[in-house]
Amino acid sequence: MRWLTTLLSVAVLTGCTTRATLAVYSQPPGAYLTEVGTGNVVGMAPAAVYYDGHLLPNYKDAQGCYIVKGFEAHWISGARTVFNPVRLCGSSTGRYNITLNRDASYPDLEKDLHFALQLQALRAQQQQARAVQDAADAALISAFFSTQQNTTSVNCSSYLIGNTVQTTCR
Repeated sequence: MRWLTTLLSVAVLTGCTTRATLAVYSQPPGAYLTEVGTGNVVGMAPAAVYYDGHLLPNYKDAQGCYIVKGFEAHWISGARTVFNPVRLCGSSTGRYNITLNRDASYPDLEKDLHFALQLQALRAQQQQARAVQDAADAALISAFFSTQQNTTSVNCSSYLIGNTVQTTCR
């Protein structure tokens, strides 16, 4: 059933896209992301940030790019990287990508790489579980529609005999 919700969401969103999407990655993956200046939590990289396409023109620079608040990445080892501000050059409803790179000279890079591998394994398990659930949903829907199509016709005739109605079906 989740695929039906996803399909409807895509249909609604693609009909009137009025936002820009920024995909924020980290290298290595798995950094905890916050917005510079506000400290608002974005999530664990990779993460998506959305901007109202009607408001972005208020933040245009002389070169025609949109200037938005940047991000700070925090890795398990304690390493941090700041990318501020972010320039989005293109459409106010475009798709953009940035990557925050960890300084390799900061200690404990192995911890961050190990965490990235664990995160990758977890995401693979989640993807596999979603695939199994989607297959089960598809089988359920297929079974429902196949039973709907295989109904047999029933012909009934009713007769009035005195004060009683008698119905015969074949």
